[in-house]
Amino acid sequence: MVDRAKVLVHGATGFTGKLVAGVLARKKIPFAIAGRNQEKLDAMAAELGGDVETVVVDIRDSESIEAALKDRKVVCACAGPFIEVGEPVLAAAAKMGVHYADTTGEQKFVALAVSRYGEIAEASGACAVPAFAYEIAVGDWAAHAAAQKAGENPQEINVVYMLRTPEGGMGGATSRGTKLSMIGMTADGEPRQFVDGELVRESAATYVRAFQAPNGKSVWTFSFPSPESVVVPSHTGARTVRTFMSAGKHAARGMQISRAIFPSIVRAFKGPLERYVSKSSAGPEGDDRNARFDLLAEATKDGITSRVFFSGSDPYGLTAEIQAMFAARVLAGKITARGVVAPSVAVSPQDALSELGHTGLVMR
Repeated sequence: MVDRAKVLVHGATGFTGKLVAGVLARKKIPFAIAGRNQEKLDAMAAELGGDVETVVVDIRDSESIEAALKDRKVVCACAGPFIEVGEPVLAAAAKMGVHYADTTGEQKFVALAVSRYGEIAEASGACAVPAFAYEIAVGDWAAHAAAQKAGENPQEINVVYMLRTPEGGMGGATSRGTKLSMIGMTADGEPRQFVDGELVRESAATYVRAFQAPNGKSVWTFSFPSPESVVVPSHTGARTVRTFMSAGKHAARGMQISRAIFPSIVRAFKGPLERYVSKSSAGPEGDDRNARFDLLAEATKDGITSRVFFSGSDPYGLTAEIQAMFAARVLAGKITARGVVAPSVAVSPQDALSELGHTGLVMR
């Protein structure tokens, strides 16, 4: 029997959870793996080699979760969709003073985390960082850097995701979990953007506009709801924060035209869509993983716009590295923030670039 590991990976047998465990193993950071299926956990432990601690967790049972988190320093939460299954682990970590980072990109879950568990985590001494992944951490770091460049309290920050396939086309392959989260977010029908100092309801693709890529070319984008609208204002003082996703001009315009009815269509077919996606592969492999991205943050103050790009590749692999970085910093006593905080509050953009430079992540 091994000593109880200080790091717990929950949702370890899922696509992202396996990547996180793989990076922790490579970095020789002792960890335990948790999930709902003992057979899958045992098989994964055998693949990892050595005597890896396994823990079966029933998220419907608070005692099961608390037993799994007992004597841990940090939990890397990788099981989603988070709005459906993520809250019990966050609640237990916040209550017990266990540091927490998850891989969600779900705006509604991040807003829930901030509003419901911020004071609880601060009181217990926990640092909880929702969306500590390629999306949203990199966007948050870029926004923080752009705001520093522009000066305090910019009037507006735009965060723009420009993702390219290995062949040079727009977009990138996504995991089964990401697809399920996207279905849920679209069907939810309550997208938010941060406008004039408050979160307001604003449909995806309300805005369609072009931004300049690092190579100087224009890239067409559509606005979409993302957790940056929740977390970026807290440390930049920006009055308005919107997020955009790259697409072809015609595709973006098409989304804008259909924005009023698209959520209703997804709601009507949500069950069949989820069943179809559940039969798909767990996530992209090989060359499909090697999407490249440029993430632009524009901060505007007094009519002057400051621009910062973060660039890299392999979003899912980067997510695993970000989670492992957080775990390592917790164990080294380098995480000093408390409460439910933005990625930039937990780890500065400069520290992130220093520790993640080996992945090819750069700022320009």
